[in-house]
Amino acid sequence: MSTRTISNLLAPSLWVMSTAVAAANWYLQPERRMAWATAIFMLACVTVAFLLVLFGPSEGSSEDQATRQRFRDSLRSGIVFSGLIVLISLGWKLATALGASADPDLWRRATMVVIGGFLVSTGNSIPKKLAPLYSLPYDAGRFQAFMRFAGWTWVLTGLALALTWVALPVQLAESLTLLIIPGAMLVIGAQFVRLRRTRQGAA
Repeated sequence: MSTRTISNLLAPSLWVMSTAVAAANWYLQPERRMAWATAIFMLACVTVAFLLVLFGPSEGSSEDQATRQRFRDSLRSGIVFSGLIVLISLGWKLATALGASADPDLWRRATMVVIGGFLVSTGNSIPKKLAPLYSLPYDAGRFQAFMRFAGWTWVLTGLALALTWVALPVQLAESLTLLIIPGAMLVIGAQFVRLRRTRQGAA
């Protein structure tokens, strides 16, 4: 079974499981029924929207189909990771309602590890989403080098974030998170400024 097929099944499954967990929370905490009803409605809307996009029409030119497929791949990845985050959060609330949650920071760690995984996945996909070379506003070679640099930066950032939240105390992990992610953004931004200056110099 291909990775794409697995993610096609995993993405809606995570949101269906989240809906089931939200329903269990509603049953255990009926005094918050409006909050749980809203959560279930939103989860259902996301699941239906994803299925409509995923299995929507695929007519058009080969370029249009390729663009549509890249959009679907990005949406699929985002749905999987956001579904994991929602499932972890709702699962923690359910565990708390059942009296089985011993560590209140466990769900925060799990959420940040998932976010780190999302950054790794995003970084890995960035160099694969290059526009046609003739449409680039920059030198093709330099632009491709920048995209590879940005991709590796996000991969390393995601790994660093996940390891930080797995191995370090929560307060220290929070402080380092405020350095890791903005630091990666600054590094990529500086590299983009260099790319623009190179273009202006060539012009």
